[in-house]
Amino acid sequence: MQPEFSSTSVDGHVLTVTFDRPEQRNALHTAANQELGAIFDEFERNPDLWVAIVTGAGDEAFCAGTDVEATWTKGSLPGSASGFAGLATRHRRKKPVIAAVEGLALGAGFEAALACDIIVAGESASFGLTQPRSGKAALCGGIQRLVEELGPKRAHALLLTARRISAREAAAIGIVAEVVPDGEALAAARRWAGEIAECSPTALAATKAIVQSLDGHTLEHSMRDMRHLPEVRSLLSGKDAAEGQLALAENRKPAWANPD
Repeated sequence: MQPEFSSTSVDGHVLTVTFDRPEQRNALHTAANQELGAIFDEFERNPDLWVAIVTGAGDEAFCAGTDVEATWTKGSLPGSASGFAGLATRHRRKKPVIAAVEGLALGAGFEAALACDIIVAGESASFGLTQPRSGKAALCGGIQRLVEELGPKRAHALLLTARRISAREAAAIGIVAEVVPDGEALAAARRWAGEIAECSPTALAATKAIVQSLDGHTLEHSMRDMRHLPEVRSLLSGKDAAEGQLALAENRKPAWANPD
């Protein structure tokens, strides 16, 4: 199916997904969220795709959040099975996703970026869970993710003010991994994706599964039980560990297998 509210491209093992509603500052409505959910479903299923980048069309906004006019005027709800932007409630992703942010990442748009593994941003990008300023709350996981990543005190400083922060401020508190000149966020994300694609996708799936296994558990519990995780078992029984050692011995790049 040809996407209507987004566009996609593939370069090697990297999928780029672009929110393509620049006239609405890439704000998303139900149909867009459902479309993106289907795209990321296919990304997770396709063994040839190892990394995804998500970005926004134009330079004004990554995503300005929910399309309020479509949501409230037309009675459309902003959700889908996998959440806002097809990412917000996709809790057990096996593959890395990078957000390349130019311009505004506000409200649910910031929540979509927070649902990614890595955020890179242009110098003029700005971020904020601004929903309380219009009588709403960040109900797409942004509250929980900020508390998890920043701790309650620093998270409350953003959550209870609905404050917008710059890319530099977001980097200083650890939300943004890299700030680049305006217009270069996508190129930077592709560089990050290239580094990720040099790694074994099976090893990365195991790494993500171990990170997720910490949720609600102690370090001791995670370390004790991690070898029972399917992704870790696949790593230990698969080809990539041997290939990595052989490539090192032969002084060449590894030829990684597609993940199961």
